Amino acid sequence: MIRQFLLTLFCFSWAVAAEPMRIVSYSPGATQTLIDLNCAPQIVAATKWCPLPAQHSASRDCDVFNPDLEKLLQKKPTLVILPRLANPLWADRCQQAGLNVLVLSAENKNSVCEDVRLIGEAVQKKNLADDLISALEKKQPTSSKKLLVIWDGMMAGKNSYLAGPLEKNGFDLPFPDSTWIKCDWEIIAKSNPDVILWINNNPSDGPIALSPEHLSEFAKLPAVREVSAVKNKKVFSTNSGCNWLPSSSLFNACLKMNKLLTDNDLEHYLTK
Repeated sequence: MIRQFLLTLFCFSWAVAAEPMRIVSYSPGATQTLIDLNCAPQIVAATKWCPLPAQHSASRDCDVFNPDLEKLLQKKPTLVILPRLANPLWADRCQQAGLNVLVLSAENKNSVCEDVRLIGEAVQKKNLADDLISALEKKQPTSSKKLLVIWDGMMAGKNSYLAGPLEKNGFDLPFPDSTWIKCDWEIIAKSNPDVILWINNNPSDGPIALSPEHLSEFAKLPAVREVSAVKNKKVFSTNSGCNWLPSSSLFNACLKMNKLLTDNDLEHYLTK
């Protein structure tokens, strides 16, 4: 009888261990990292901004600012991933309901690597996560340039999630005490960037290319027309896509940016 009990217990434990994860992601960046960790099939729900293929079966009804606990429980998740500070009370409610909750790191220059590590451990893909982190942290051999990133009316600072990976690729962001600050022409003039990157809110990935349109706009503004990036015509634009999310795919964006410093023919600069 004891032998039969132990066999039954073993089979039950094996079945539980073999049961696939059911992941709900309230973070587009976390969703992209899950994809890079080969966990896309385990995602059962995500936000409407998450970079999942249109044919993916996951529902797109997760909203951290207007959450629905009953709907979440119906999905029977084994892991719920939440961005930090977006809605702290929602994390508490999920935990009180008995759900396994992973709250991501507060934004800082190293938060992408911290989140990749947390997610990798949560989905039992630590080795693959370590490989992604190594790629993000690899320092590229190049001289440093001052980069200004403008996205949705905000400018990235040294404490933003972009700062750490971009620094490894030869770019120094301004504004040492900030994550993001409101776009201001006088502040841009004082920072005098060597390169300006304008990120358009567009879910489709695209190249980083010289932007005559934005260069012309900057050249018309007395406050910024004399900054190095404008005078030297190093104003670029790209789509936000998935590569610029706070995720492991930021590595791809950084490689593209590094090419700005190493490509001798900037007029024909294009990455895919």
